[in-house]
Amino acid sequence: MPKLFGTFGIRRVANEVLTPEMATKLALSFATFIGGESVVVGRDTRKTSEMLYNAVVAGLCSAGCQVVELGVTATPALQWACRQWQMWGAMVTASHNPPEWNGIKFMEKSGKGLDREKEVEVERIFFGETFRRASWFEIRQETVKRDIRWDYIAAIMSRVDVAAIRKRSFRVALDCANGAPSLITPYLLSEMGCRVVTLNAHPDGNFPGRNPEPTPENLKDIVTLIRHGDFDLGFAQDGDGDRLIVITEKGEFVPGDLSVSLVAKELAQRPIPGPIVTTVATTHILQEIAKATNREVITTAVGDLVVAKVLQEKGGIFGCEENGGMIFPDFVWGRDGAMAAAFILHILANSGKPLSELLQELPPYYQVKKKVTIDPEKRDAVLAAVDEATKKEQNRITTDGFKVVFDDGSWVLVRPSGTEPLIRVFAEAKDRERAEALVAQYLALIEKAQR
Repeated sequence: MPKLFGTFGIRRVANEVLTPEMATKLALSFATFIGGESVVVGRDTRKTSEMLYNAVVAGLCSAGCQVVELGVTATPALQWACRQWQMWGAMVTASHNPPEWNGIKFMEKSGKGLDREKEVEVERIFFGETFRRASWFEIRQETVKRDIRWDYIAAIMSRVDVAAIRKRSFRVALDCANGAPSLITPYLLSEMGCRVVTLNAHPDGNFPGRNPEPTPENLKDIVTLIRHGDFDLGFAQDGDGDRLIVITEKGEFVPGDLSVSLVAKELAQRPIPGPIVTTVATTHILQEIAKATNREVITTAVGDLVVAKVLQEKGGIFGCEENGGMIFPDFVWGRDGAMAAAFILHILANSGKPLSELLQELPPYYQVKKKVTIDPEKRDAVLAAVDEATKKEQNRITTDGFKVVFDDGSWVLVRPSGTEPLIRVFAEAKDRERAEALVAQYLALIEKAQR
């Protein structure tokens, strides 16, 4: 049976592969799986999202679901609503993908994405076309329309020290990527007393300001703004608001590894039990934070859905990824960029220190990240060569790709992309030369294996 779902949800080129017909069929498959129960539905700002959103609503209604429509909203806001109302969820979004893409994320009543076992059942219904069709008198005459923005904002504010944040009156630059965060994060920051200057904060599916993925290459405008202005820090989000990237008061791009470590350090010092959960690709700084606070770090395969699942199963205090994704398990079972922004302001307000100084207090590690395009026909040979080269290492992890951790705390990860003909090589060490040498070693191995 073909596989529809990726690491979280289904993403395809809109109106070429992911057509309204396919979206209706997917929603009908999901509705059949959940037995026609109530579903809360939202969408991002992409040009094709309203079209696909309406198709999803139609599919759900066809199976007899009561649909609660949120309209344009951030993915974590919808996940929060699922958890609050104990409803299943469906979000039309392609997150950080380019404008021509779109997708659908289905959520459980907890707000967490579907487990793989549930995805397989939805796929089985989709391809077998064994749909549940409601009789005409079972179909709801109308959907319920709700605006949860201010409830969601109030819930975030209840979890941070708003009084301390307001006292600092932070001047914040904010880049919303012309996405769904435009309707949430500027208002959240303003309500907490911040002086906010926004970029790309009008919803626009053309993404005229930048590509929605918050990478250094795509965030040059906000970096320039901060370097030539008077700001305490900057925030940048992706198209559906589940990720957050931070810029220092000096206009320095903060790698996701460092921003998640800053939050993990604060949470780990609190008198609450539980491990930190992250992926194999995330910084070793978390290991040092865990050791200092008598905690465990549990590593998973790459993907926020995997992190959220383990976080839930193990009773973790915090989940994170190296791309700046942060999961606060007492709030949303998924990455939440708005909550992350509020929590970072909470840390700054209570420390009285600038962001750059707080980052300097983290254990010093240096990362080097490279990716190399490979011949798809030689993929197996490349992976076999990496497998053989790492077998002799004492501390080898094969959760997702091949990772070797050395006694000095340095590590290297070689991981194939699940969607592209790429191999990613990440390394980290306490000095840059060591990290660069590890990456160079495995890049050379990959090149040799392709000859």
